[in-house]
Amino acid sequence: MEGNYWTRRRVGRRAALRGAGLGVAGLAGAALIGCGGGDDGGDGGSGGSDTGANIGAQMTATSVATEAASGSTPVPADQVRITPGVYDGPVPPSAAELNPAVNAKRGGRVSLRYLDPPRMDLSRTLSCTIYHTLAYTSNKLTRGKVGASADPFRVELEPDLAESWEASDGGQKHTFNLRKGAKFHAKEPTNGREFTAEDVVKTVEMYSEGSQKDVFLPVTSMETPDDYTIVFNLDQPLADFPTTLAAWSYIYPRELVDNTDQRQEMAVGTGPFIQREWRRQEGTSFDANPDYWETDAAGNKLPYLDGVEALVQNDTNALRAGFSTDTYFDYAARDQDDLETLFQENQDTMVGSAFPRSRGANVNGFQFQMKNPTYQDDRVRQAMSLAFDPNEFDLASEGGDNQNPKGAYSNAPMPWPYLFDEYPTQEDNGRWYQWDPAEASKMMQAAGYTSDNPLTAEMPSFYYRTELSQLVVPAINQNLPEVDITFREVDNPTHVTMMSDRNFEEMVGFLWGPPGYAMDQWIFPFYHSAGGLNYGSINDADLDDLLVAQRTETDAAAQKDLWKQVWDRIHDKVYQMWFPESLMRASWHNYMLNFRHHGLMGSYTCYASDQARALWLDEGAPGR
Repeated sequence: MEGNYWTRRRVGRRAALRGAGLGVAGLAGAALIGCGGGDDGGDGGSGGSDTGANIGAQMTATSVATEAASGSTPVPADQVRITPGVYDGPVPPSAAELNPAVNAKRGGRVSLRYLDPPRMDLSRTLSCTIYHTLAYTSNKLTRGKVGASADPFRVELEPDLAESWEASDGGQKHTFNLRKGAKFHAKEPTNGREFTAEDVVKTVEMYSEGSQKDVFLPVTSMETPDDYTIVFNLDQPLADFPTTLAAWSYIYPRELVDNTDQRQEMAVGTGPFIQREWRRQEGTSFDANPDYWETDAAGNKLPYLDGVEALVQNDTNALRAGFSTDTYFDYAARDQDDLETLFQENQDTMVGSAFPRSRGANVNGFQFQMKNPTYQDDRVRQAMSLAFDPNEFDLASEGGDNQNPKGAYSNAPMPWPYLFDEYPTQEDNGRWYQWDPAEASKMMQAAGYTSDNPLTAEMPSFYYRTELSQLVVPAINQNLPEVDITFREVDNPTHVTMMSDRNFEEMVGFLWGPPGYAMDQWIFPFYHSAGGLNYGSINDADLDDLLVAQRTETDAAAQKDLWKQVWDRIHDKVYQMWFPESLMRASWHNYMLNFRHHGLMGSYTCYASDQARALWLDEGAPGR
């Protein structure tokens, strides 16, 4: 197979994503090619003979599809599950998934991977580990659509604890009409009481003093005309405010807001599952909430599952083996070969797909501590970036997923679909992402360092620890003799706490929180000098001005131009350094229905786990 836009290497008999001309729309409709067998004569699953255009049209249609009338007839058994296979691009819904209201089966427990959280308090630490827990136990005012019928490259807003909302006063007033009858879990400290506007007020006040102060910084006051209405008054127009709330802002009961110690140890909310037991470093057991307020289109109570076992497992080989023995119902393949081989071992039930991430950077890289005078010298940061070769990293770590004549793209913090019509390249990352170790050495020497007197530094990390320790740090050390970086692996709670407390001295592996659904969430909290998530202590007046301007701009074209200026500034200043990311290669057993990863909102393990409320197990599935 010849090399193409995504890769220079052969990726197996099921073709990779096609063509340099794929834009945002094309990615969403990327073709399912050859899933019924291929050039090696294999007998893999048949995904049909759909062309890219057909799949694209189907994805577009299903992204806005509504469930059929509640009196519809369930589909035949052979239309329930997705046909096993490795799909190139998003996997369209099965006939049953298009209408869970009449096709879903009730019962059973699923076992899924879990990252152990340091605490249950999202106001203190904005981490996917806490997010994952709250996705089972809690709700937000609004939410992004996930699951089989969601568009994987766009955020589609849905009601959650707010049934409806409207903006007025030119976008400076946002009124949310809250759901009546939603109850908190029937356990201490809420004992099944009803959710009201007071819980929203208390939660927002808590977040405003903690991890989400940037989200609510524009809020000047809140009004509660009654128990089921809350009005946010803003000091500026902010049309994306409801979208912003959909990303991170799970609602806590006022009892936990008022009890800081208890909030660290337990998750209690209005969500579809009740946290039965949290076993630190092992996992959490969740049971279906019998009083959950949400129903499907036919009036059937959610969730469909009896419960979820969320298990901590950081060993990739154990995860992979567990997938084949039904211990874990999903698995993220390391590369295309891994995905192909895994399918050969699980041909009867496995569904796999490969498609590009569209979110901004989350953990793929490292950042500098800008309070440290050493890293206030632009030349030091820029030189380290020049000493790193994204193309070679992409080949070594990602199997060449990002290979391109214009260079491998390093996934930056700003989601590329908001700025580019097609997948970016290394050229779009700018000057300091073009490998040039000779120039890097000159810059370090000009900054006062030599091979005999190098800059010595430590880089701790939990996330991307293998890539950082085996590829990134050794490459920079080898290519730039004027630096000597030592990598130190830490556990996840240590890394999360180190970042939230900002107690690293030199550099640290990148760590952000749940993905933003609006561009402002990807940039303002992390780059503004007063940003609540500005872990690296960046203090750039010009960048501050751009961040404030984009937040208040109401003209879409002008706002996009400001985003491009922010893009150029953060790439030029290299406050963080990023590297290429692999395609998403999700796999799951087809007896688990309504399950998907999302290109912008993220993987199930961290940010798409709120789809658990609508998962179901087909007849004969393990755990039923």
